[in-house]
Amino acid sequence: MTRYEYDEEASEAWHMDVVHEVDDSPTPVSRWVDAMRRLNTINDPLARKLLALHRDCGAGTGVCDSLDDDPDPMDRRSTWGCETTGLIADHFGVEYPQGSPSDRP
Repeated sequence: MTRYEYDEEASEAWHMDVVHEVDDSPTPVSRWVDAMRRLNTINDPLARKLLALHRDCGAGTGVCDSLDDDPDPMDRRSTWGCETTGLIADHFGVEYPQGSPSDRP
């Protein structure tokens, strides 16, 4: 989806209307932020504590990122988040999309 934005400064400098085309499709970061907002709607106290514990998993600094028994470390997997976060989201009916670790801000 594309939209257009009016550029006031360029319009004033060029003495004509200047409009820029802006790509409105969701970015990986916006997808991650939307997923986090949906997870924040979960009010169960235990789920909140578990989500807080696993918040950074997939970024290389989370609790699941340093597991030695897993042949494929979290930061090399093709999804962000961890299985725990995905299970909690699924249990509470929260949409939690899959994405690559580079999708994280």
